Amino acid sequence: MRSRAIFMVMVSACLLAGCCARPDAAKPVQPEVKSEIKAPLSKSDQMRQKAKIAEAASLIGYDGKAINRDLNKIIDEQERSAKQLEDLKGL
Repeated sequence: MRSRAIFMVMVSACLLAGCCARPDAAKPVQPEVKSEIKAPLSKSDQMRQKAKIAEAASLIGYDGKAINRDLNKIIDEQERSAKQLEDLKGL
């Protein structure tokens, strides 16, 4: 009986010691973020970023990768036609 009581006191002391630890000690050290000036994304790149969201359709049963691939093909075609139109404006 006495050994059981000592065991319970030891377990309680260990738990209390763990709960009273400083919260700063548990936080991982975050690396410094270097501020880089990035060029703004082109319209096509913005559309590609938005097309990545289509992969979430996999969660409800659709083939998200196929949808994303199809959207990227459409964006590529739009880029080509915009470039052709720009080339024709120069004539």
